[in-house]
Amino acid sequence: MFTKTKKRFHILPIGLMVLALAIAGCSGNKNSGSGNANSNAGSSSSAGQSSSSGGNETASSEVTYDFVFIPKVVHPWYEAVEAGAKKAAEEFKAQGININISFDAPAQADVVEHAQKIESVVSRKPDVIAVAVLDEASDAAVIDDAINAGVNIITFDTDAPNSKRIMYVGHDKNEEDGATLAKLLAEKMNYEGEVAILAGSLSAPNHSQRVAGFKKEMANYPNIKIVAEQADDDDLEKAVSLAENILQAHPNVKGFFGSNASNPIGIARAVKDSGKAGDVFIVGMDDLPETIQFIEEGVITATVVQNVSDIGYNAVKYMVDIMQGKEVPDEHPTGAYVVTKDNLDEYYAKTGN
Repeated sequence: MFTKTKKRFHILPIGLMVLALAIAGCSGNKNSGSGNANSNAGSSSSAGQSSSSGGNETASSEVTYDFVFIPKVVHPWYEAVEAGAKKAAEEFKAQGININISFDAPAQADVVEHAQKIESVVSRKPDVIAVAVLDEASDAAVIDDAINAGVNIITFDTDAPNSKRIMYVGHDKNEEDGATLAKLLAEKMNYEGEVAILAGSLSAPNHSQRVAGFKKEMANYPNIKIVAEQADDDDLEKAVSLAENILQAHPNVKGFFGSNASNPIGIARAVKDSGKAGDVFIVGMDDLPETIQFIEEGVITATVVQNVSDIGYNAVKYMVDIMQGKEVPDEHPTGAYVVTKDNLDEYYAKTGN
């Protein structure tokens, strides 16, 4: 076969040989140019793909990352997390790093539904997933499976420290927060009287830890008695109903503790509607607008406010680090502080509200 072909090339007319060489030369230049373009496109595309080891981008290359946040439940608290995340994304955009951010939360704080939501998002294989842990045991199992499959997972808001998650971003001094609020409430009650607790979601680690810290501190005051403890499942309307029932069943209750962002508002609505605002003291968590309004009115006594937008902002920063193969810490604490009517001006100055 080779000899036959070789002979054919020998008998080509000179003109045809010159034409063939010219065509070959042009064709070679096109292939060379096309190869460089494809190589560059391939580098840009692969840098944005999900990888447990990340990519190494140069300053001149433009990449796109897909980051998904999975909250515990659909809740306005996560709007501040999203605002912080988008702020970080805007900063990266100026560096040629495009970030698609989406929040995909289950409709209710259900353990099975939350685990299924994580599995569903993992199947889409985004570059990094940030999970707010609802139930440590069930979520950790799904997280570990995802990590083993090469999907990058971090946690935010609530952690699963015994899982294989890459890192945690958020505030984790939950027992201390519960104890701090217990001290404030006990002082307001002159260290005597009946107290009730709305415990949030029983499976949520941060809710249960806050309740544990609250109870431990309240045990130091023998004249204060906890007369009711109910789980509201982070549902505002349910919190209102539970608080109304407690006020009816325990007309002498002098204080309430709410373990999440929703239930202080639910308690405050019930207390205000009952005409007991100022007589029943309320302490709780976070700074949803209605919570701050109730503090202004004197219905809610105190709340521990997390630096919520910082959670989303720093989460995105570390997600990019992960994609770029940089080392990240095991945990990034974002902190919290107490807000009362007396320091509202400081709160407004800090938050710009």
